[in-house]
Amino acid sequence: MVEFTDKWLPTYIRRDLAVLFCGINPGRISATTGFHYANPANLFWRGLYEGGLTPHKLLPEETATLLDYHYGITDLVSRPTRSATDLRNEDYATGAELFVQMIQTYRPRVICFNGITAFRHATGQKKEAISLGLQPIRYFGTEEWSGSYVFVVPSTSGANASFTREERIAKFTELSHFLRKMNWHPLPSPAK
Repeated sequence: MVEFTDKWLPTYIRRDLAVLFCGINPGRISATTGFHYANPANLFWRGLYEGGLTPHKLLPEETATLLDYHYGITDLVSRPTRSATDLRNEDYATGAELFVQMIQTYRPRVICFNGITAFRHATGQKKEAISLGLQPIRYFGTEEWSGSYVFVVPSTSGANASFTREERIAKFTELSHFLRKMNWHPLPSPAK
């Protein structure tokens, strides 16, 4: 039997995505099933739907359909662990380097980090105070490209006791509003 730590989740990405969602790394349940955010206690799929980013609540098995909405999904570190606390500094350093290369290749309009920890390690901001929501500057730009807008939501993990379910869903709603403001939202505007 293959251990979950020997399994890897695919990255779903292409050019010109409205949003690339980025978590820290796959957990045991996601690695075992082969689908992002497969733990029923995780609020990610519910956040997308209740935040107005998808027309219905997608199942983890429907991860690939995110591309139909001009969304992508990846993890900063591809190595699965029981907990993100099991990750080593080398995991984060390698993950961040590969992540930046991927972003500069595919150039998503917005990167939504699922949790402050992923954002900290991707940007090297280890100690600075981080605000949730839209960040004040773009990141990962090159000489030819100004970079991605970056949005940070509280971790949707069921283990996150720092924020209520409502507070976490509210950040997905803010992301949805930002996409509408920029005319990048993949869904039609709701009827008034």
